[in-house]
Amino acid sequence: MSTSQLSFFDTSALGGSQSNLYWGELPGDRALEEAAAAAQQAAKAPAPIPAVLPKVDFALTGTRGLAQGWKERARDNLAAIRLLATLEAEDRNASPDEQAVLARFTGFGAGELANSLFPRAGETFRAGWEEIGSQLEELTSQQERAGLARATQYAHYTPELIVHALWDLAA
Repeated sequence: MSTSQLSFFDTSALGGSQSNLYWGELPGDRALEEAAAAAQQAAKAPAPIPAVLPKVDFALTGTRGLAQGWKERARDNLAAIRLLATLEAEDRNASPDEQAVLARFTGFGAGELANSLFPRAGETFRAGWEEIGSQLEELTSQQERAGLARATQYAHYTPELIVHALWDLAA
């Protein structure tokens, strides 16, 4: 130590083993030790095992059971969107029955769906489509609806008969 420095810890009540001054513990002084003890305790306790549905690829057998009319197909799309939100919120895989619901999602590329559910600025939903349009607004954010609307520009509905014929040809 240089002669120009003074050490209060060696020459005063602040330091040395002879000090009778009690500082006590401040909140957080033992935080690292307490965290290590909690981690050690958590490692000993068995973690609860969440119920996990195994990941199983969906295999279409037969047809998807698509609804006949466009309004019913729009309702099936809404059911799939609603189910997807539930699956994401619960952080789980879809059961086989839920996969069948998701498989009935046809998108909104068909002209009747696109023109009825994605009005231009300042316009409202087409007459008779207000309820379905309102449900779509409730289930999706503005950004998600904009994405769905953009996807309609180049998405076109392909009848299931043609899809099966092409798939069979490819297989």
